[in-house]
Amino acid sequence: MQRGRAWLALLLVVAAAGGAWYFFRPEMEKALEPGPTLTPIRNVVAAPARFQGKELTVQGTVSSTSEVVMSGGATSRFYTLKGEGGELVVTVRESLPTRGQTLTVTGIVTEAPKGKGLALRLTEKRREPAPAR
Repeated sequence: MQRGRAWLALLLVVAAAGGAWYFFRPEMEKALEPGPTLTPIRNVVAAPARFQGKELTVQGTVSSTSEVVMSGGATSRFYTLKGEGGELVVTVRESLPTRGQTLTVTGIVTEAPKGKGLALRLTEKRREPAPAR
C-alpha cells in the first residue's frame, strides 16, 4: 500500500513538472536565446571598408539628434551614437531617440561619399535600450 502511494506521488510530481515545462517553455526558451553579437564602434570607425554594406549591432550613448526638413518637404532624421573609441551617425525613418539614452542598435553600415568630410553612417533597422550593466 505504501509503495502504491509513493508511485502515485511520484507520478503527480512528474505530471506537474511536465505541465509547468509546457506552460513556461516559450518564456524559458526566449530567455535562453543569445543576444546579438555587439561590434565595438571603434572597430567600425577604424576599418569602415570592412563593414561596408554589412548588418551589425553596436551599443552607445546618443550624443546628439537632428532633423532636417528639405525644401520639397522630405525629412531626414539622424542621431550620433557615441561608444568607446568613436561615434557613428545613425539615420532613422521613424522617431529620434532622446539624448543621453544608451542604446543597442542594429543596422547597415554605409560610408559617407568620398571627399565630403562626413562621418560613417549606420542605417537603423532596430533599436532598443541597452541592458543595464
